[in-house]
Amino acid sequence: MTPLPPAESKPGQPGGRTAGGFLQRVASLKFRIARAFGGRRRKKRLSLDETLARLDRVDEVYREEYTQLCRIRLEKRVEVSEPLVLITQIQRSGGTLLSQLFDGHPQCHAHPYELYIGYPKKMDWPELDLRDGPASWFKILFERPVLRAFERGYTKYGRGIDDDMEVFPFIFLPSLQKAIFEDCIARSSIQTARNVFDCYMTSYFNAWLDNQNLYGSKKRLVTAFVPRMGMDDANLLRFFETYPDGRLLSIIRDPKSWWVSARKHKPDVYGDLDQAADLWVASTEAVTAAHRRYGDRVDLLKFEELVTDTEGTMRRVAGRLGLDFHACLLTPTFNGLPIKADSSYQVRGHGVISEPVTRHKAVLTAAEMARIDERTAGVYAEALDVMPRH
Repeated sequence: MTPLPPAESKPGQPGGRTAGGFLQRVASLKFRIARAFGGRRRKKRLSLDETLARLDRVDEVYREEYTQLCRIRLEKRVEVSEPLVLITQIQRSGGTLLSQLFDGHPQCHAHPYELYIGYPKKMDWPELDLRDGPASWFKILFERPVLRAFERGYTKYGRGIDDDMEVFPFIFLPSLQKAIFEDCIARSSIQTARNVFDCYMTSYFNAWLDNQNLYGSKKRLVTAFVPRMGMDDANLLRFFETYPDGRLLSIIRDPKSWWVSARKHKPDVYGDLDQAADLWVASTEAVTAAHRRYGDRVDLLKFEELVTDTEGTMRRVAGRLGLDFHACLLTPTFNGLPIKADSSYQVRGHGVISEPVTRHKAVLTAAEMARIDERTAGVYAEALDVMPRH
């Protein structure tokens, strides 16, 4: 396990690591607060209410510093109301990679993990009842992975893929997020679900205390990834009702290379070739139909082009999204730090890897490749046909 330090900011910038700076105080406080959770040996999974209660019991010696940090973010918060660019398609198609390429872009608030606002399941776009209050909305939208990442650090893949698993600092206070959310709601005129979502995004990115990209350039977009949300028409309708100015990015991966990755990642879900092919077809048909229905608001990308011509692909994507091209779009990062690929196979170095494009040729039998082509070729050709031309 290799803990990495937070990326440094330039002296004088908000959130910088200058003497007496905000992040230095936060980093030391994080470990003190962690003790209130029982440390790494605790096995019980805490609920949101239990987490907030334990934070309230933080040793009074640290209460003044903790309160001061929260006050700073409450008073100096950055409002997040930009359109959401949602990356979604079936798992093992490159969604994590694309989201990590957006990570350091100065014009983006880049969500660092999979977006877990889905309700009742992760892949369901949440439907909010505006007659409810902020407590109900917050419980629906709150993302449980921040609890584990706060205590143990951020990592995107499990043990066994890499001998030296990367773990990154992730300093996120759920109680602060709740306070920011409630304050934002109280100061807003809640007329639509979008108003609630803007308050949630504001609370999320400001409660992430060591967020290296919160300040600086004026943001144009929020980017986030969640698999399979685009496979259901009702989800897409609710998403575009919430974000009429939102965009959907969906990556189409050659079904043969996709299956090699998917079956190794989750053999219980994707191990059977025919069942896996059905899922791939359902996802691809759904996003192709969405592109025809919503036009330019749904953009299809080819996985193989993303990993073999990253610069050309990201220049096109940035242009269509209204972003300036930036060199950070060429390297996957977490909070500005290089991060290894979220691969089903062992990864030794950083950066975009192209091995997944051809691995299936050495792994699959001729019969398996023929069977996949038989089940998917027509749908794959149709998806490639509707992709924007270069």
